[in-house]
Amino acid sequence: MLIRFNGTFKDNDERRLITDYLGSGKLFIYPTETIYGIGCDAFNETAVGRVFEIKQRPQNKPLILLIKDVSMLQELAVGITPLARRLIEAFWPGPLTMIFKAKPGISNLLTGGTGRIGVRQSPHPLVASIFQVYGHPLVSTSANISNDAPAAAIKDIPTFITDKVDLIIDGGRINSIPSTVIDVAEKGIVYIREGAVNKTSIERLLYDRNKTI
Repeated sequence: MLIRFNGTFKDNDERRLITDYLGSGKLFIYPTETIYGIGCDAFNETAVGRVFEIKQRPQNKPLILLIKDVSMLQELAVGITPLARRLIEAFWPGPLTMIFKAKPGISNLLTGGTGRIGVRQSPHPLVASIFQVYGHPLVSTSANISNDAPAAAIKDIPTFITDKVDLIIDGGRINSIPSTVIDVAEKGIVYIREGAVNKTSIERLLYDRNKTI
């Protein structure tokens, strides 16, 4: 099934359909502020397992989760440092993924067995609209075969993937710049991947506030 999203839903039935699909463990392809992702309810292990299968992704590679707000972050992570909170205040919602210590009980499928969890708050209107009525975090991993280039439009996604998901949301062409990923599980910052938020912006924030890492 295909839904076209141009900043708003045509009617409430479209959003209800998406949340019904999520609640029943189905997978969807959807736009974010960075790339097209494959998503599902992050707390449904069967659905998460299907994501790994479709992407041919090793299960020791953690997934990124999208959240509604900081209260949802607290369902996933522990030991959130003052530094991490400053970064959250400055860059969320936005394309900065932060890796935290995972809360006990979080599935190894999400953490890749690392004991850590990657999370961001997306500003994309589709994601924000879903979170108005849906209370679980969403898996957000690029809609491609693992290690292939990410997709900026639905037509860029291999049919091998689109044929295996339950719903496709077409939000048009997007910028296709992945999120920046940093590890803030300890006191400092470890840069994992530079993307839409550059390292200079992060370092300038810390310098301007005269804070130490």
